[in-house]
Amino acid sequence: MKHNKIERLKAALTPAAFISRIDSLDLNTLSEEDRFYLKNYGIYNTKLRPEVFMLRIRIAGGRVSLSDLESIYHVAQTYGLRLLLTARAQIELHGLDVNNVLPAWKCLQKAGVSTLQTLTDNFRSIVTDPYDGVSCTGRIEVFPLISQMQSLFLDNPEWMGMLPRKFNTAICGTEAHFTHFFGNDLYFALARKEGAWGFNLYLGGKNSESAQDTDIFVLPSEVPAMFEAVAKAYRTFGLRGSRAKTRLYHLLEEIGMAAFVQKVEAFYPYTMRSAGVRKYQKCAFRPYEPLDEGGFGYCVQTAFGELGLSRFKEVIDYAKEEGLTIRLGIDQNLYLLGLKEKSVPFASQKGASHITACAGSRYCALSLWDIKQETVYLPLEKIVQHQIQVGFSGCLKGCGRHHHCDIGLVGLRTNSFGKTQKAARVFLGGEYSTGKAVARLIFPSVPLPHLRTLLEKIIEAYEESGEGDFESFSANYLNPHTTFFVMLWFLAQLYLKKPPKLENQSETALYQKLLACEDFPVYEDDENYLQSIKTMMHALWDDA
Repeated sequence: MKHNKIERLKAALTPAAFISRIDSLDLNTLSEEDRFYLKNYGIYNTKLRPEVFMLRIRIAGGRVSLSDLESIYHVAQTYGLRLLLTARAQIELHGLDVNNVLPAWKCLQKAGVSTLQTLTDNFRSIVTDPYDGVSCTGRIEVFPLISQMQSLFLDNPEWMGMLPRKFNTAICGTEAHFTHFFGNDLYFALARKEGAWGFNLYLGGKNSESAQDTDIFVLPSEVPAMFEAVAKAYRTFGLRGSRAKTRLYHLLEEIGMAAFVQKVEAFYPYTMRSAGVRKYQKCAFRPYEPLDEGGFGYCVQTAFGELGLSRFKEVIDYAKEEGLTIRLGIDQNLYLLGLKEKSVPFASQKGASHITACAGSRYCALSLWDIKQETVYLPLEKIVQHQIQVGFSGCLKGCGRHHHCDIGLVGLRTNSFGKTQKAARVFLGGEYSTGKAVARLIFPSVPLPHLRTLLEKIIEAYEESGEGDFESFSANYLNPHTTFFVMLWFLAQLYLKKPPKLENQSETALYQKLLACEDFPVYEDDENYLQSIKTMMHALWDDA
């Protein structure tokens, strides 16, 4: 297979060797080749907005020192930058231009704050539970393992930018947590085998797919070696043709999990063990969390990843005064650890711990919506009340993780109902905490003015089901049915004067209930209910 353009670039000049050229670049006339190389150093720019730059900062396992945070604040304040927390527990600095991006980057370097390998074909920041090592249900503290894994590739010319595509890794040694990690290429999930704590290995996740079980158990001491073996197998055998099909997922799809495990085994110095019993309890998010050795942790909720510099400085100063540590979570929030009492001087942002929002159009040229602002169109009260996890992306790249949540949304524009307007794709059915199922596309296009009403009807059906959480509602009430029927059902809830209640019955039985409603639009030979769907959709959503 012919290598893609990026692979041919790497063969001509490695990303590590590009460091000598950065100072001589004309940032006003960057080529696509230049942009690829700069990404390896955490410097982001696109041809869609060539005048705008971003820096992404690497923070391993969400752990960051107060001195590093002060350095980041100083750079942001000096250059008037905006600060975002990402869904990989990293920090991005936005608002840079050709005049200040390299000075800001060098200031971070001088302060010992790394931006290396946070973009393009690299191992991204390794993530875990923000309460790693201090949780009351912690079994293995994984940060030392994260540090060992990171030492393999960080600032190593052999690895910098040399993977077929980006590679996301997660590891969690906490038994009960509210985070989820099956969207990663590699996930070490807490497990127990023959009385020993360790990890089951899952591979091949990405924004639209769940990592799959390899039937391998790894002891803590063997984790760095397993990570290296997987890394070498992927680097050696990964696909390097079309850039759209070069993730680990695509290699597994082509050769199968068993064949890839054999390739991993060739690089692994220990004996492979069959999987243990995965140990996981899904728990609700709590603003205050009791810690193992006493005291509390607290989630400082951001505006869906946005964090003003004044609030950022306020949190840093408070942590210094109270002797607290700060961590970052993959929910785009900050965590304060070491509180003596359940009391902090910070107000909560409604929904911030239940909604993962991508950067949006203010920060990303690919997004069609200002996602972080347009969360106001969601039923935030119900989302918080029921601990519903929402993933909100501005495009199909899925940075809001819309496949790995209870309700997934993707912003778009449509003229299907009249004049061109904002609309959203709606995804439902994710069984994300176990990796059993990603959310399915149910509604290809819902006009923004009607989105809240539709979501309220979906949540109302969940409330009436009596299920313990939205995942079990999806498993028992949504996922047994076709996507077309789920769309038909919720349209009928909006369209009919007296819609029937969703019950745990077969699709055929539920459809008969709809047919019994006299105002339900019925058509002969209505394949996949499409005629009924179109009738109700246009009656509900067409412009007046």
